Amino acid sequence: MHAVKQRPKMPKPLSLPLRLIPKKAHGVILSSVLNRLFRNELLEGELDFLLGRVVQIKVSDLGLAYNLTLTNGVISEAGGRSADLSITGSVYDYLLLISGKEDPDTLFFQRHLVMDGDTGLGVHLKNMLSAIELEQLPLPADIRPYIERFIRVYENLPYMSARS
Repeated sequence: MHAVKQRPKMPKPLSLPLRLIPKKAHGVILSSVLNRLFRNELLEGELDFLLGRVVQIKVSDLGLAYNLTLTNGVISEAGGRSADLSITGSVYDYLLLISGKEDPDTLFFQRHLVMDGDTGLGVHLKNMLSAIELEQLPLPADIRPYIERFIRVYENLPYMSARS
């Protein structure tokens, strides 16, 4: 039997400053980033299946959750509305997704990203994410090396590893 390698987790002391920022501010920042990243998909109506729906993005090792919705063609913070779908993962798992180092199917099937709620909505969202090529996203080229470097640092620092 193979030992399962622990996935890196954000150290609690580093997550504290993020938890001190008001939740609404987090949602506004995240929705702004997502609107920029998915600008073309939004313009082409590829995210219209999210109209009026609420997707909660949970970052397990930060203890944060963001409720987002699509209204008038833009992703926005959903306030106190309850989520139709919840996606949970660690900072590391989301970094792997953003960087293209892991595809959404792998992350979901290996249960590193976990969906709860409306499974039809979840499958639609996962398929949309799977269809997007990283190079298509309007991510500034100069930020890509920083994401890669952060992943390497994250993986190699012993204090960032999960403890049993």
